[in-house]
Amino acid sequence: MIKKILPYLLIAISLISCVEQRKSAVTESATAQKTETTIKAAIDFGSNPIARQYKTIIVEKYNELKVNFASHYIIVTWGCGSGCVTGAMVDTRDGFVYSMPDDNEWGGNGTYIESKKESEILLTVLVVQSTTRELEETRKYWEWDEELKEFRFNKVESIISNQKD
Repeated sequence: MIKKILPYLLIAISLISCVEQRKSAVTESATAQKTETTIKAAIDFGSNPIARQYKTIIVEKYNELKVNFASHYIIVTWGCGSGCVTGAMVDTRDGFVYSMPDDNEWGGNGTYIESKKESEILLTVLVVQSTTRELEETRKYWEWDEELKEFRFNKVESIISNQKD
């Protein structure tokens, strides 16, 4: 009787072992994929002069923030005067630092910057109040060129709204 049951028992143990090995491999693969997306490269301070000049704020924000632009980048911003922001962008894959778009018209990047994790369009916005108390937003759209590693100006639009007292 034991001779008849033994082959079936060995097959069952073998199948259970294979299933457990498969589960382990799938779990390890999922963990590796998750780790790849959360690991950030060390910042390369030699990649851009702005990286050395604003090292403290870039390091602080880079460590604090998650990817917030074009799937791989973290945009870090800081004030550059009253109602003015500027910043830099760090590639989480290699740590290279890139400057925000050059906007000679504004002398910075406007009042605020908007970005989306899965978009390659960066929005810079300048908000000013007119003498009639209307708010005018000038929005500039910039497209990130991944191959050239630079921003290209896309379009500008103005929005005027009445400010409530």
